[in-house]
Amino acid sequence: AFSRDDVLKTVAEFVVCDDQSLLMVDKPAFRNCLVAMRPAATRADLPSTHDISTFIHNAFISFINDLKSEIQVMIKFNHSAAPSLTH
Repeated sequence: AFSRDDVLKTVAEFVVCDDQSLLMVDKPAFRNCLVAMRPAATRADLPSTHDISTFIHNAFISFINDLKSEIQVMIKFNHSAAPSLTH
């Protein structure tokens, strides 16, 4: 089933993983490819450069925050598991 969020995520992954320019997202030929895959798509269904940039930024911030949390848990675990040096 078609989902604007799925298209946004897929196009963002394409831009990031294939080292594509964000400007490509607004090029008519690329947008025509998206419409060809779903002829009923409207302009609002297609992500803009701004949409992709915002999605990538938010995904990066989320990744960094998750990484920080994981590191903090590992540090706490290592401190609690370390033998006490004060006997």
